[in-house]
Amino acid sequence: MNTSGPEGDPKAVSPFDTLPATPGELTSALRTSGKLREGEIVNTNVAEQRQTAISHLRFLEVGYSRASRPTLPTRLLLKWPVEASAEAGGDAETRFYRDLAPALSSPPIVQCLATASATSAEPWLLLEDLRTSHRCPPWPDRPTERELHAAVIVLAGLHAGWWEGRGAERALGTPHTETSLRAMVADIRAHLPAFLDVVTDLPRSDRAVLETVFNSPLRPWLRLTDQRDLTLIHGDAHTWNFLFPRSGSGTPYLIDWQTWHTDVGARDLAYMMALHWDPRVRQQLERPLLELYHRELMQCGITAYSFEELLLDYRRCVVRNLTFPIIFWSRGFSRERWRYRLDCALAAFHDFNCTELL
Repeated sequence: MNTSGPEGDPKAVSPFDTLPATPGELTSALRTSGKLREGEIVNTNVAEQRQTAISHLRFLEVGYSRASRPTLPTRLLLKWPVEASAEAGGDAETRFYRDLAPALSSPPIVQCLATASATSAEPWLLLEDLRTSHRCPPWPDRPTERELHAAVIVLAGLHAGWWEGRGAERALGTPHTETSLRAMVADIRAHLPAFLDVVTDLPRSDRAVLETVFNSPLRPWLRLTDQRDLTLIHGDAHTWNFLFPRSGSGTPYLIDWQTWHTDVGARDLAYMMALHWDPRVRQQLERPLLELYHRELMQCGITAYSFEELLLDYRRCVVRNLTFPIIFWSRGFSRERWRYRLDCALAAFHDFNCTELL
């Protein structure tokens, strides 16, 4: 689809309340966000459109007038949530890029050129399209060890920047309480009987693990009532949410910020490794990557958090990983998606002797 035309009148367009589509609307959005101070977008082409389970993606190729300054990318991504994800808080990513990302470097945050306003009914984002310079290994391929090291360094730097609310006090939101945490787990536990009815081939010992965990005092979750060493996390930091340089060197980008929230930094690490990696791979790489993460925290000034404390938080998050297969199943995800993660989560639970944490 090709469109072209002169710059629209900014006063006649509400650039942050509607999904920008025409050259004039895109110009108005970039002008209002402060990214395009002179000139205009004179043409745009929709190179590709996709829809994931949670997002609409429209990849754009745009042309600027000669007077345009500063130089902006010509390949853009217009992203907005599908209706179901919007109802479940799908505007969280828009809030991240609007309120937090401006204070962060790019990379590891993708350059955001404009976002919908806080009052917009359609929470959209206009991001730089990095597909020509970066790659994301397709599921289930795992990145190289060099790329994994780079991803863990990115997580450590981001976590350190928000450690105990530094730099993001307004964004961290309401602290966790015992009541809120128990209610959250109770909602998941309500699905457990039906879930176990479906997983008929699950060994009796693993069925007992799930029943024990979800009927326990929930100590791994209640750790979050202690504000010490909490930070802002990504919340969905599997390695397929990283964009790695095609050149083989450089800082990767971390994308898809729909589930950011306050937690222990180990939550991102346990989600990445203990929920998504084959046990043999995890057993080989897990400890070195945890040690790398801790060294990076210390280099960023987080010196009062020992490796032993990190490892304990990681083990707690290994317990908490058991919620995800149940959540994915309850939301109608394919068996392939949740069963693999269930097997990974249970293997890590046993490897770390997590029963003693309950």
